[in-house]
Amino acid sequence: ILATSMDEARFRSIIGALCCHREIFERDLSTFSLGELKKVDLAFCLYEDAHLYIWDEPLNGLDIESRRHIEEAILKYEPTLLFVEHDAVFVEAIATNKIEL
Repeated sequence: ILATSMDEARFRSIIGALCCHREIFERDLSTFSLGELKKVDLAFCLYEDAHLYIWDEPLNGLDIESRRHIEEAILKYEPTLLFVEHDAVFVEAIATNKIEL
């Protein structure tokens, strides 16, 4: 799942914070569950170190444990996020400002 130009140790650290197991690097993407795919996608986002991330319902389809790990990783890496999410607990834990419609 890594591009050759990526810092493998840094990516492994991020993916580890999302509670993905080491064996994830040995598997083909076609075998990943929805939760694993979302975690890998979020890990790539956090790896890129962008100034702003825009996420639409990042927790859809994830189990409670995966949601908790994603929340912990966001709090650890402190990215700037603009996101839409219906999970009020997640919003309260992550958001510093919010707009409600």
